[in-house]
Amino acid sequence: MRALLFLTVFSFLFSTNIFSLEIQGNVDNGTKAQIKKFYSKNGRSKTGKLLNYLGYDFFTFNRNQLIISNPERIDNVVFHGNLIFLDNTLQGASGLAKGDPIYAETIENSAEKVRKYYVRNGYRNAEVSVSITDGDIVFHVREGKRFLVTDINVKNADYPESFNFLNPKIFDEELEDNYVKTIENYFRGKGYFNVSTDVSYAKNNKYTFFLNINNPVSSVMSVLPNFHQGVSLIVFVKKGKEFSLRIEGIEDNETEKLVRSEISRNLKGISSFYVRYTEGELEKLLTDKGYINPQAVIIVKEQEIIVDVNYGERFVNTKVNFIYNSLPVDKFSDEFGINRSLLYSKNEKIIKRLVTDKLYSKGYIYAKVEDIKFTKRNGQLSVDIIINEGDIYKVDDVFVNDKEILDNLQRTATAKEVNNLLGIVKSNINNKYYFTSISFDKFIMNKENNVDLVFKSDLSRFRLNKVISSDESLKAFIKEHFFDNPKITKVKIDSLKIFLASEKNYINYSVGVIPISENEADIVVSGIKGESNEIFGGFAYDDIEKFNVFAGYRRFDIFGTAHQFQIFTTYSSREKSLTFSLGSKNFFAPNLANIYSLGWKKRDEDTFEYEQLKASIQFFKTLNNFRYGLGLYAEELNFTGLVYDKNFTEKLSDNYRLIGIPLSAGNAGSYLGPVIEVEYSAELRLKPLFQIGQNSFITSELNTMLKIYPADRFRFKLKNDFGYISRNNTDIPLTYRYTLGGPYRMKAFDYRDIGTEDKEGNVYGGSRFYYFLFGAEYEIRNNVYLGPFVEYGNAIDQWDFSGGYTDVGIALTADTILGSIGISFAHETVGSSKSDSALYLTFSGSF
Repeated sequence: MRALLFLTVFSFLFSTNIFSLEIQGNVDNGTKAQIKKFYSKNGRSKTGKLLNYLGYDFFTFNRNQLIISNPERIDNVVFHGNLIFLDNTLQGASGLAKGDPIYAETIENSAEKVRKYYVRNGYRNAEVSVSITDGDIVFHVREGKRFLVTDINVKNADYPESFNFLNPKIFDEELEDNYVKTIENYFRGKGYFNVSTDVSYAKNNKYTFFLNINNPVSSVMSVLPNFHQGVSLIVFVKKGKEFSLRIEGIEDNETEKLVRSEISRNLKGISSFYVRYTEGELEKLLTDKGYINPQAVIIVKEQEIIVDVNYGERFVNTKVNFIYNSLPVDKFSDEFGINRSLLYSKNEKIIKRLVTDKLYSKGYIYAKVEDIKFTKRNGQLSVDIIINEGDIYKVDDVFVNDKEILDNLQRTATAKEVNNLLGIVKSNINNKYYFTSISFDKFIMNKENNVDLVFKSDLSRFRLNKVISSDESLKAFIKEHFFDNPKITKVKIDSLKIFLASEKNYINYSVGVIPISENEADIVVSGIKGESNEIFGGFAYDDIEKFNVFAGYRRFDIFGTAHQFQIFTTYSSREKSLTFSLGSKNFFAPNLANIYSLGWKKRDEDTFEYEQLKASIQFFKTLNNFRYGLGLYAEELNFTGLVYDKNFTEKLSDNYRLIGIPLSAGNAGSYLGPVIEVEYSAELRLKPLFQIGQNSFITSELNTMLKIYPADRFRFKLKNDFGYISRNNTDIPLTYRYTLGGPYRMKAFDYRDIGTEDKEGNVYGGSRFYYFLFGAEYEIRNNVYLGPFVEYGNAIDQWDFSGGYTDVGIALTADTILGSIGISFAHETVGSSKSDSALYLTFSGSF
């Protein structure tokens, strides 16, 4: 009895996990507590899943002990000594990233990867070593010179062509292989089938300019001889014996020429391997040409190669007849894609599958191939494929497992329609269920010519039990969004993943769902928290602003929330500004964003000065390719130093108070046609402005852009902008009246050069404007474009397209890992005499 009581108590203790889990390893106390609590309720198996989601890949359970091997992770990847390649480029070559676990073997392999990257790019003597310092992986690079091949010399054999390169070529394996293959193929075509080559190089003093289109930086550096070494590639040829080639068993000249070409291409040596391989390739060629069961035997006798071809028969023509049960003859005969090799080999299984698949694509889901008959007569093969296509079926109801999702559809049951319905079903269940997979299962015939479509999936209905994460602010953020609706659905989990992917300070994140009962689950979120701060900035130079410096500071997760805080300032000879903004995203609506901002600006426009205070809130939503915006702002403007005609200035105020409601809608996308690719965008902006004590008005702008890519690396750019203000009276603030000019429109003109003028020639702008741009650009490397442009436009009070201003210019634009760079030069051809030409250099980026 006592023994029974002891066993009962002992079993009870274990069943309730009264013995707590002991955790060993580099795990913080907060995470330890969460793991222990989860283990006590859910056991070892689910705890293993939890550990995987938390990023602990190496762990061991030993009774009630958990041993976690948590390797040190990379804090940063640093490169020293590299001049030609950027750190980001070399980091990609190394395969390492911040947050990766540190393993000695992996680090050494990464150093070798970086060295090989240099070698592939011509730096044959590059040396790379690596060390680990306080979690930083530090690569030490000695690049050496880039080896450039100026010429190729063929030794020990007469070769008809000399290779001398005006623009030298980078010495890499691909270059070597291509030229060696060309040389060897030449000698094999002359009958030297045992040809072999040895490749070496010799340094020379041919320092010539090197233009590398794919890397302009290295082209500039290579102007200096110290940055590259010219070499001559030496290909030493051993021809071996010369063989004559005789082909027996083939009667027509065309096929014999093809066989000779195939032998020269594949017989790379008189060895059993190359002989057998070439025989197989010849048999494939002959089968495709209508030879039935061809056998090619290569015989080598002294210095002669004999190719003996035997075959059963040859079909010059092939005819396929499709015989249907009720359809018109040859209805789909051009669509089945049955090649002659399948017919000659009588591969009935594949032929049947091709026919039934094609019929299924048309809605004949129960089609069958009843028989295939082969008839041979006078060099012609006739194939009769007898088909019982059945009927075209309609999809009635759609199920996922045993749950009806859609009903009474009456859509044709084609493969394309099944795929379309899969997308519709997903959109219908994303907000109701959680699942990880869904796929087509089967058709079920429910009545004449109607079928039900069944998808299989791991559908589950879960309510959130708890959120497990070491990041308390993120944990609270997720709980907040689940408070009103605790249901876990696929769209919520996918949106959470998208949200984390868009946040710069989350690295190697993971999101997992662990069921703990039939209707409850835990959400596990883990990731390495990166730096929460970012500094960015740049500068611009133009004839208007002179030097314009701008800089900013951004902090993520301010106040323990998912908001981003930003300070931005600009300074130039004309303008000073400071802006504070706070932005956030809703991970359940990843296409929705809002921005709150407060800004100050002071600017000198020559004919007046103004100071601006502005507070705003903006909301943006993206749906498919459309982006919608709605905002509200309050603004105060103070003007001084107005030097316009008195009749004009006496109608203006020194200060304005405005409330604006900006609205916007835009669309952007691309279209890939059979010949050209087109990229387009269009946006309409409306801004009702209510002035205290003055007339209210509405500004509206339509901006369109079209890029046409008629060929690789070449595009046309067309841009049209129109603006209209609902009133043209003078009590509209001068900063809202349209003027053109400057780095973004009409580049040869000053910002206030174009627009309606007073009697003294001072520009006060117009109530409407138009602007046209046409440019032709060539992509000299990825995302780097160079080309001419023409601009035409005007700012006026009444529509008149005849008196516009024109300038022509050339522009270089580049999107690089350092930021966006723009250089343009424009010259006035028609218009005002106030401007002549302008040069702009702009740069922006994040650091």
